[in-house]
Amino acid sequence: MNRHHVLTIAAVACSTLFLFSGCASFQPIEDENVFVDVLDKAAGVEEDETISEKNAKISGGRTEYLIAYDDGDIVLTYIRFNDKDDAMTYFTEFYKDFEDAIENRDFDGNNLRSVSRTRGYIVFDGELGDGRELSVFNAGDMYKTYFAEDTELYGGIYVNKNVYIEAYSVDGSKCDKEKIANVLKQLDFPKP
Repeated sequence: MNRHHVLTIAAVACSTLFLFSGCASFQPIEDENVFVDVLDKAAGVEEDETISEKNAKISGGRTEYLIAYDDGDIVLTYIRFNDKDDAMTYFTEFYKDFEDAIENRDFDGNNLRSVSRTRGYIVFDGELGDGRELSVFNAGDMYKTYFAEDTELYGGIYVNKNVYIEAYSVDGSKCDKEKIANVLKQLDFPKP
């Protein structure tokens, strides 16, 4: 192999590595007020429309702060755990459920997944088949949501250090998807 080919292969490998590492490089939102401001500016959700709680216990993990909004079409959740391992455990439940849905061909659409020791995300734009369960947040705790019919999902689930965030629409309108896209853009998170 000549020197030119070796350099070309090395350049492609480096650019691919940069692409993959760049996808996973989003910053944790350590201040809940940043999240609240984004909800207001990007989705028109005011703080008094959310559920806010300090020092909650979620799936065995202690939290510093929790903000949740769910209008039936849009779900926006911010959980800052005391311990980053609790945040990752919480995220891993959804990650496993989603991978299982993909392996069983219960999700039809686009998705992008990334996970490391302290950071991960899943972004999705597609349809989840009926009879599928996913571990997501409910006002008070994580639970298995059972989808009784085919359901269109758009958005993502994220974890970085001790912060876990959900931002997605369920059978949302074009306007709902735009709100989710705006929230993710304002947060500078990967989007579908």
